[in-house]
Amino acid sequence: MGYPAVCVDLPGQGHACNVIRTLIHHLWLFIRSCTIAGRLMALALAFAVAFLYAPVSLSGQDSLIVGDYRIEGNKRTKRSVILREMALHPGQRVHSKDIPVALSESERLLGNTALFVNVQVQPCRQDDDTLSICIRVREGWYIFPIPIFELADRNFNVWWKDFNRDFNRVNYGMYLNHYNLTGWGDLLKLKIQGGYSHKYELAYDLQQLPNYPKWGIGFLAFYQRFREINYVAEEDRQLFFRDFNRWMLEKTMVQANVRFRPYLRWRFALGLNYKQAKVDPQVVNELNPSFFSHSGNKINYFSIWGQSTFDRLDDRPYPFKGYAWSGEMVKEGLGIFEERDRWWIESALLAYSPTGSGHGFEWIVRGRYQIHRTNPGNYDYQALGYGQRLVRGYEHYVIDGMDFGLIQAAWRIRLWEKDVPLPWPTWLPMKSFSSVPIRVYAHVHTDHGVVHDPYFSAKNPLRDKWMMSAGAGLDLRFFYDDIFSIRWNVNGLGENGLFLQTSFSVR
Repeated sequence: MGYPAVCVDLPGQGHACNVIRTLIHHLWLFIRSCTIAGRLMALALAFAVAFLYAPVSLSGQDSLIVGDYRIEGNKRTKRSVILREMALHPGQRVHSKDIPVALSESERLLGNTALFVNVQVQPCRQDDDTLSICIRVREGWYIFPIPIFELADRNFNVWWKDFNRDFNRVNYGMYLNHYNLTGWGDLLKLKIQGGYSHKYELAYDLQQLPNYPKWGIGFLAFYQRFREINYVAEEDRQLFFRDFNRWMLEKTMVQANVRFRPYLRWRFALGLNYKQAKVDPQVVNELNPSFFSHSGNKINYFSIWGQSTFDRLDDRPYPFKGYAWSGEMVKEGLGIFEERDRWWIESALLAYSPTGSGHGFEWIVRGRYQIHRTNPGNYDYQALGYGQRLVRGYEHYVIDGMDFGLIQAAWRIRLWEKDVPLPWPTWLPMKSFSSVPIRVYAHVHTDHGVVHDPYFSAKNPLRDKWMMSAGAGLDLRFFYDDIFSIRWNVNGLGENGLFLQTSFSVR
C-alpha cells in the first residue's frame, strides 16, 4: 500500500522532501501495526508534520537563494572584513520581501565600522531563484598624524569658568592613528603628549583575526605623569595641588584583551590589566591620608574585566531608531599585591524611537553597583561628572561615589544636512575627503541622576541627593562621529547657563 503524498518538490528543497517522505513512510508502517487509538495518534502526528512543513515548502515559491557578492572599491580592506558585516550569506534562502530590509541592515553595519566614507549594498543580478549582491565602498583616509591641543579638564566649561582659561592646563603633542593598518580593520595608535600632563601611549586593536572572523585581540600600554593632582573633592568640586618642580602623580597601565563576536549584533570581551599609581609623599602625609585605601604613596594591582554589548542602532554616532545594551563586570585586585579590592558591575541601555522622518525620542539609562563595599579611598573613586556619565547642567560639579543611576531623555530633530565640497586642487589625491558631510540637529532634554557614597558624603552635599535638569541645544556633526554641541541648561540648584561639549575622533 502507498502512503500519503504530502511533500511537493520545490527548487533547492529536494533533500528536505526526501527526509519528509522517509519519515511519513515509517509513520504509515507504524499506523498499520497499531491499535485504533495508536493509529489516531500517529495520524495526528503525521498531519502535524505535514502542516508544519507545508509553509516552508510553499515559501520557496516566493524566495531567493543568495548567490555571490561582488565588491568594488576595497583597495585595502580585506574581502572577509566586508562580508563579516553582511546580514545575508551565500547559499542562504530568504523570502523576497525580507531582502530590502536585510540589505539595508548590511549597509548600516558596514557603515558603522567607520572604515568607509560611503557604502552601498544593492542587488545587482537575479538568475531564476539566485540573487547576486553588489557592494560598493569608498575607503576613507586611514593615516592620521594629528597635533594635540586639548584641554586637560573634564570639559570646556570647567576650564573656561573655574580655571579662568588657564593655558597651563592644556595638553599638546602629536599622535599617529593608522586605521585599517593591514586591511583587517585594525588600528595602530601612537601618542606622545606634553603640557599639563605627559603621556606616552602605544595601542594596537585587531577587530578580526585572519581565518578566525569571530575573534579579535587588543593591546594597550601607557605611562602618564602630572605636576598637579586632584587629591580630594569638597562641596562636590575637585581640589588640586600643583608643584612645577615635582611630579605629583605617575600612572602606568598595561592591558591585553580578547574579543568574541558570535553574531552580527553581539560582542563580548575579556581583558586583563596591570596598573600602578604613585603620588608624591606630601599627598598622603599632608593633603589627604585617605587618598589610597592603604598607607603608603604607591599602589599596584591587577584587574580582570568582562564586557558584553548588543547593538541594533541605525546610526551608531547619532541614532534615531533602534536600541543598544552594554554590560561590564570589573574585579580590581586579584590577591597578588593586596593593595586594591574592588568589584563592581555597570550597565547601560539606549533606546531610540522615531516620531517621523528625521526626528524622534532618545532614552538612556546607566547604572553601577559596587559589590565589595569596603572603603576604596579617594583615588579613582569616580561616578557622575566625567565624559558621558553626566547630569547635563552640573558640568561644574563632580559627584563621586560607589553606586550611581542616570536617566537621560530627549526629543531630537534633524534641521539640515548637506555634503559640502572641499576646494582641493585637482592634482591632490584627496578623493576620500572630496566633501565634508555636515548635519545639524536640535534637541530638548531632561536628565535625572543620583550617586550613593557611604564614606565621603559629609562634605559633598550632592551625593545621595536626587539631581535633575532640563535644557535645549544644537548639535553639529561632521564626518562619521565628530560632534560639537552647544546647550542651555537649568539644574535642580536653580543654576543655568550655556555649555559646550565636543566629541572629536579624527575619523
